[in-house]
Amino acid sequence: MKRRQCLAACALLAGQSTGHALRSVAIGFDEGSPPTMYRTVSSGVAQGIYPALVGAAFAALGHPCELRAVPFKRLLAAVDEGQMLAGAVIRTPEREQRWLFSQPYFVERLAVYTRRAPFRSLGDLTGKRVGVIRGWSYGEAFDTARRLGRFQCEEVATDAHNFAKLQRGRLDHVVVTELAGRMLLQLREFKGGNIVAGAVVLGATPIHLALPRALEGGASLLAGFNAATEQLNKDGMVDLLVAREVGVTAEMVRAQGA
Repeated sequence: MKRRQCLAACALLAGQSTGHALRSVAIGFDEGSPPTMYRTVSSGVAQGIYPALVGAAFAALGHPCELRAVPFKRLLAAVDEGQMLAGAVIRTPEREQRWLFSQPYFVERLAVYTRRAPFRSLGDLTGKRVGVIRGWSYGEAFDTARRLGRFQCEEVATDAHNFAKLQRGRLDHVVVTELAGRMLLQLREFKGGNIVAGAVVLGATPIHLALPRALEGGASLLAGFNAATEQLNKDGMVDLLVAREVGVTAEMVRAQGA
């Protein structure tokens, strides 16, 4: 990491090991993946399930934070530059070379939707057009098959855009989080149509908080975050926050479509 990037990373947690008040930590989330994480038109503050869970954990720690919604590729670059933490990412061998990860604070089930026979295995995608979110990883098996060219991925910014392309026949399959898929199928434009969920899930993906390895005090922050999220689970707060955010997001989407 270049010197200016290292200085920026260290500044994220400046004051943590001193008697001074803690400085707010910037935590980035993808801006277009409701209900898990997204931004509203009027605000750059991250909304959704993952910002709610991470925000609750930092509140329990007594550590101020700013939950920011940004394009996913910009988020990845910002973490590498030491400008913010990644609030909701999966752990990959390539990322492990640059980042430290928390324990999983949520397990995201990935579903595959289609207009024809339900998805049953990765082989069903061979030779097909598959809609994905720009910059996302969908697990080692999927990513490897994609690199080998076994199917063609088309990247967009939102799950709703992919569902619209699927409904119009411009895609054969769409990979989406199970929570997002359920929410989208409740919307008027997709409800009662011929879009069906796969017979099996593509995978269950652990979600992590991540930060640059050069970040001073990062290991201590992750340890505190892990303890806080474990307590949220024990208290039943995770289920409550998930249910709340799914409802809020569904109402927002309905209002925007009205």
